[in-house]
Parts: sequence; C-alpha cells; structure tokens
Amino acid sequence: MKLILLLLLCVLLIHCRSQSDSEHEASARVILYKSTETNPVAEGVDFLVSYQIINIGDVTGINIDIVDKYDPKSFETTENINEDGNVAFSLKELAPGGQASFNVTVRPKLFGIYESTRARIKYINSALNEMEGVESDYRSGYSTSLGRIKIISAAEYARKSSHYIREWSVFLAVLSLTSLLPFVIWIVTNAASIKLSVKRKTT
Repeated sequence: MKLILLLLLCVLLIHCRSQSDSEHEASARVILYKSTETNPVAEGVDFLVSYQIINIGDVTGINIDIVDKYDPKSFETTENINEDGNVAFSLKELAPGGQASFNVTVRPKLFGIYESTRARIKYINSALNEMEGVESDYRSGYSTSLGRIKIISAAEYARKSSHYIREWSVFLAVLSLTSLLPFVIWIVTNAASIKLSVKRKTT
C-alpha cells in the first residue's frame, strides 16, 4: 500500500512539474538602471548620469529604444543629449544575460532640489516576433530613479573645492617633508663625516 502511494505521489509530482514547465513562456525582460556617481552635483559643473540596460529574460530583446528628458531651462546639454534636453538611445538587440550602457552629461543652470525623472524603455520580445502570423510583442517600462538630488550653488562648490585643495596641499607638504627629511639628514651627516675625516688627515 505504501509503495502504491509512493508511486502515485511520484506521478503527481512529475505531472505538476511538466505542467509548470509548459506554462512558462520564454521571453525577453529588459530592465534599465539609471544612476550617477557625481558627488556633489553643482551649478555649472558636469553632471554625469549612467544608464545600464540588462536583459534578465530567456530570449533576445530587439529594437530597444530609451528616451529621457532634462529641462533645458534647468540644464545645459553637453554629451549624448540634444539642445532640447531629449535623450534618445537605441539598441538593435540584446541577448539573454547581455548588458549595455551609455552616459549622458549635463550641467545644472540652477541650484536647489532636483526631482529626477525616470527614463522610458520600449522593446520587442523576439520569442513571439519570430512566429508567423503573430503580431510583435511590444513591451515598455521605466528606469530606476535618482530620487531627490541636491544641487549646490557655484559659490558653495568653489568653497568646498578650495577647502579640498588646501587639505591636499597640506597633506602633500607633510608627505614631502617626511620623505625629504631622511635625505637631508643623510646629506648633513655625510658632509660632517667628510669634514671630520679631512681634519684627521691634515693633522
């Protein structure tokens, strides 16, 4: 009896697993991370924002388009962004587990609190796109957010930078002194020993 129950349990488990496998559809899942390492963010200083695209799905994502927006009244555009503040990046395809990235550089025109936008991503799931007679499986989503970012004024940034420069200047001066001091002592000691040896020879 126990053997029969064990066999029935095994059959049931196999059936459940095969059913769950059949219900799982392979698909592309392309996610977008938006981040920055610029710290502090300051008025009139380059503000670098990174976008990382990752496909965590089972199949290739194709025709990937990313758009984002920076208000031209608040930011001066510099790299990978047009004069209207629009970011547009396209990727033909991204394989499962694949990664891609690009950067955008802007310069804040104002100081204060900046509420970061979320970039929008659109792509096609290639699993259904390869089937004949089936419409393309368009998917969309949003990136992570930088959150609330404090942009300091140019004057405050200059004060912090000058303080930073002074600290490093003092550090380098102390480092130079500790490095040169043994050499100076050696020179003085060596010169004294040479004079002493000369005096002994003359006497």
